[in-house]
Amino acid sequence: MWGSSVAGVSAEDDLWAVTRIVRGAWVTLCLRAAVELGLPEAMDVPQDVETLAGRVGADPDALLRLLRAIADADLMKPDDAGRWSLSARGEHLRRDHPSGLASVLLATAWGPKLHTWERMADAVRTGQGMFEEVNGLPMWEALAREPEAETVFNASMARRGTGQAASIIAACDLAEVGVIVDVGGGNGAMLEALLTREPRLRGVVADRPEVAREAEERMAAAGLADRCSAAAADFFAEVPQGGDAYVLSSILHDWADEACVRILRVVRDAMAPGARLWIVEKVLDPDPPRSAQAQAELHLVDLHMLVLFAGRERTSAEYAALLAQAGFDPPVVHAPDAPWNVVESRRPA
Repeated sequence: MWGSSVAGVSAEDDLWAVTRIVRGAWVTLCLRAAVELGLPEAMDVPQDVETLAGRVGADPDALLRLLRAIADADLMKPDDAGRWSLSARGEHLRRDHPSGLASVLLATAWGPKLHTWERMADAVRTGQGMFEEVNGLPMWEALAREPEAETVFNASMARRGTGQAASIIAACDLAEVGVIVDVGGGNGAMLEALLTREPRLRGVVADRPEVAREAEERMAAAGLADRCSAAAADFFAEVPQGGDAYVLSSILHDWADEACVRILRVVRDAMAPGARLWIVEKVLDPDPPRSAQAQAELHLVDLHMLVLFAGRERTSAEYAALLAQAGFDPPVVHAPDAPWNVVESRRPA
């Protein structure tokens, strides 16, 4: 995962391994620069530094220095003639790559988030999120003031949509479900994937007004406007009624327990007796366990939630406790052969 001492590895090797981890933020910012310059897209064919510099509007000497550092991360490579191209791993940096990692990179390396991470020690001391204190306003308001950053953020969230939809389909019985309300559904990527695979379903994306408009446009472009609408909603106040199932995907981990209970109660109030709730998250203790690499990634995301919002990733028991406080039936935690867990509950009949 992060690198560790093994038999036969020298102390000097350990030093270099730890140094590489220490310099990790620099590597991330090198990759952000490459994506901002449009380097991955410019590397459609191998080409020399002068040609690349001309295509992306860079100084050739400075560009070569950037390329060398990225090559050390095995994401770009020169051939024997000095022509540069992406490695197989480097293809993930293209903005059009299905992984969506370019959007994740830009969203992760957004300045306000980076400055917030500088206060991790304070977040650990206090258990409080630092984004608002560092930046002077909540993250959602900061994004709303930077439309380009909000678009990138929504795209980084949307990349999860296909996997989340696949997890719901694998885990949940859809036979008696006709209408799904995706609460905090972003630009609608998850619901688009779900409705595309299940043609008889209809849906509603409920999110902040500016995000709901983006979801409406997405559904129209996907040819789903007749089966899916978007509604402006504040999930601390009110969400649309009439759903057979309500989805909270990657929402509750943004919030501390008290706020989660408030959200869940608002959703419960919109539900008819017997309606279903699907919480799509990555629980800390899935059965069967996820891989060590995936669990290490989740531990970092858990800290990200802490430093930004005082949010957290949770165990199955912790989700059950939240649902009990909000008046839901005891949940079942599904761990399908898909990337996400589904914590399924119902409003009592």
